[in-house]
Amino acid sequence: MTNKKIEALQEAAAQKALITAERVEKALERMIKQGQIISFKSVATAANVSTAYLYKQEDLRNRIETLRDQQKQKPKLKEVPPASDNSKTVIISTLREENKRLRVEIDELRKINESLTGKLYQMQGANDLTERLKLENEKLTHEVQELKQELANLESKIPQRVIPITKVSRKGKEIPESIHQKLESLEIKLNSTLTKLITSLDEQEVIRSLLAVEQYIQQNDVNNIGGLVVQAIREKWEPSPSSQKSTSKNIEAQPVTKTLSHADSDRTLVSITELAEISNIFIDMDKPHE
Repeated sequence: MTNKKIEALQEAAAQKALITAERVEKALERMIKQGQIISFKSVATAANVSTAYLYKQEDLRNRIETLRDQQKQKPKLKEVPPASDNSKTVIISTLREENKRLRVEIDELRKINESLTGKLYQMQGANDLTERLKLENEKLTHEVQELKQELANLESKIPQRVIPITKVSRKGKEIPESIHQKLESLEIKLNSTLTKLITSLDEQEVIRSLLAVEQYIQQNDVNNIGGLVVQAIREKWEPSPSSQKSTSKNIEAQPVTKTLSHADSDRTLVSITELAEISNIFIDMDKPHE
């Protein structure tokens, strides 16, 4: 046999011995973990080797003997005596009661869980509704702003209302042009009170009252001409006779002292203070006549 063959056989034998030794080590580790009794016979069975092999391998033999001696030196655990039939019955009854209690608790927890789930769905629905209402509110707010802008644009295009100078009163009676001219000369604007008063009297009576007002203004300082006109027409003031002209449509008055109505011709003129007091009744004189 050549040297190469001998070396090959020796190498194969060494490899086989290494594999067997590793198998024994793994068997020992497994038995230790599982708490099995270690002896040469049990190890040989677990590693699938012969006991003679274990005795011949000095390292393995020493390891097995050491582990075996350690197991012998450990104190034995006290064995729990088997339970009697009565104790078994008590244990079973206790476990059943515990099981029943746990089932009741599980049912209660299930109900609570279902209730919380329902509330969660309700809250989710409320949140969705809130979001929808928020969006609708924003939309409506935007529409309102657009409508306000459109209204402002329309109002800017509407011409200012002009009160016609020949407006008919509620009774359907038209104010004569001559009265309009006198009112314009006095810078008096018609309102509901003045219109009603004028249309209730004769044209010449109103003209004479306005002439009397013109005469009074020329001789006195007047703060509220509108109030003075209303008072004059209501009391049927008369102008000074020397300043009248007998025209039916346009009577001019000269600056003379104003007299009062026929029934009260001897009455003196009211003072400026009295005119200011009664003018509060006709505060709507400056408002346009609707």
